[in-house]
Amino acid sequence: RRFYREMLRAAKGKPILACYYSRPVKEWKKYLLASDIKRMKRSVGKKKFEFVIASSNMKIFLKQLSLAEAVYFRGGQTKRLEKMLMPIRSRLKKMFAGKTVLGSSAGALFLAKFYFDQDHNKIMKGFNILPIKIMTHYLSHGPYATTSGKEKSKMLRNYKEKLPTYAIKETEFITLKK
Repeated sequence: RRFYREMLRAAKGKPILACYYSRPVKEWKKYLLASDIKRMKRSVGKKKFEFVIASSNMKIFLKQLSLAEAVYFRGGQTKRLEKMLMPIRSRLKKMFAGKTVLGSSAGALFLAKFYFDQDHNKIMKGFNILPIKIMTHYLSHGPYATTSGKEKSKMLRNYKEKLPTYAIKETEFITLKK
């Protein structure tokens, strides 16, 4: 609930730009938007809010992004999300300046310099929008869990350069401020 309250506060009365790029398009409106509206209502009560689904057309998405105060990247498949954003990757850091960027699972992973990919059980390079290392679903037990969460966290922390490293447990979140 705190996550959605933070999202509403960050929007400053404007629509929240919801990016569902990590999931198939057919899920965006039918399932994901409906789910986020339900969660937001449960979290903020009768306060007014609006979600706008980010366009799959990157030219339109950049325009939407320029107008938004808060942009939310929902979880799913990190590689799908990265593939969608790859054509505008070099512009994202500048476009995110002054905005609140919220990410859930895959939506947080791609922002980091390095992240632990639970699906492939290895460390991957993100878009380096934030100079951090991150792991989501920390201590969760998935079907591919061949290494313990603590071992994965240590691997990530010791990987290449020294950067702040975050291992985020299920249903928890962190806030980073510039």
